[in-house]
Amino acid sequence: MRICFDYSPALAQGAGIARYTRELALALRRLPEGPALTLFHNRQPIERIPPALIDLPRAVIPLNNRMWRLFVMSGLMLRPAWSAPIRQCDVFHGTDALIPAKMIPAVMTIHDLSTHRYPQHHTRLHRAYARVTLPRMAKQASLIIADSTATKLDIVRFLSVPADKVRVIHLGVDHQRFHPADTESARREVADLLKSDAPYILSVGTLEPRKNLAALLRAFAQTHLGNLRLVLAGGHGWGDSPMQEALRQAGILDRIQFAGYVPDELLPSLYAAAECFVYPSLYEGFGLPVLEAMACGAPVLTSNTSSLPEAAGDAAMLFDPLDSAQLARLLTEVSSNADLRSALRARGVQRAAEFTWDRTARETVEVYRSAATRTHDRWSKSCW
Repeated sequence: MRICFDYSPALAQGAGIARYTRELALALRRLPEGPALTLFHNRQPIERIPPALIDLPRAVIPLNNRMWRLFVMSGLMLRPAWSAPIRQCDVFHGTDALIPAKMIPAVMTIHDLSTHRYPQHHTRLHRAYARVTLPRMAKQASLIIADSTATKLDIVRFLSVPADKVRVIHLGVDHQRFHPADTESARREVADLLKSDAPYILSVGTLEPRKNLAALLRAFAQTHLGNLRLVLAGGHGWGDSPMQEALRQAGILDRIQFAGYVPDELLPSLYAAAECFVYPSLYEGFGLPVLEAMACGAPVLTSNTSSLPEAAGDAAMLFDPLDSAQLARLLTEVSSNADLRSALRARGVQRAAEFTWDRTARETVEVYRSAATRTHDRWSKSCW
């Protein structure tokens, strides 16, 4: 099959959707009898395309990211010169809930519906964009991929999409990068990064309200684990004032370290050297950091909401993200119990091994085939 694959998110972002787009494209390319890919993207720096993909044919739209999104929202058809490479394909895959006006069958990935579940945690512009665009795109798509069953249920509920139009495909873990490492080597590498060799509890994610870091700060302040630091790794998002207020009230500034955005090549060591990894998010479409931390051998504590129990299985300790006291008790228990940490590490590595990008790619190809057949059958019936 010939697939026009939207690679734009991997060029424009550095977070989870970018990783999904990049890793899926690479896995599709690795499949022995995988599809023939054409990389689609708007005006972006192509030096971010990895060597394994740079030789693929490309369909390029000469619009920046914002103008491209406005163009798609308007419902305009692509100009013939822009659309020619796309029309030569069998299916278009919109990897971030965006597909151009219908030319060929289209598959669309919706990663989450946090704009509908937690609108207060998004800017007014982002909320408006999602509420206008997502229902239209969902109706237009031949099939929709959801990262988790939890996300599928949200798509059916909020976008009024028939359940049989949504296929659940879990994300994978890059096990060549994320795997158990020699703890001492990891600690030395992290000590250079953080300028300290003190033991730490780790949380990774963009510093924004949905990640619920204010609750983690309150919980950490209640633990009185004076020998441990809390390391927060991730770039600053919007609306982090609740976290700053919690930090001020807790009076633990000297025990908190903001590591900022950590390059992908250093993340495995950061996970591997942590006493435990905490992911207190209120809502996630999948929660890839949970599995990446497990793959590196970190004991994991995560929220019992949305898709996170689906990803973690029985390999993590779950907590109510709104209950800081419960989280404080679990942090104390894990930090003071070496046997418990060892058991969580073993279960986590085993759980993470179940998730691979190759499996994600194979299941995605099946959706491509179904989309092409489904659309062809619908057109045939309508013509008849």
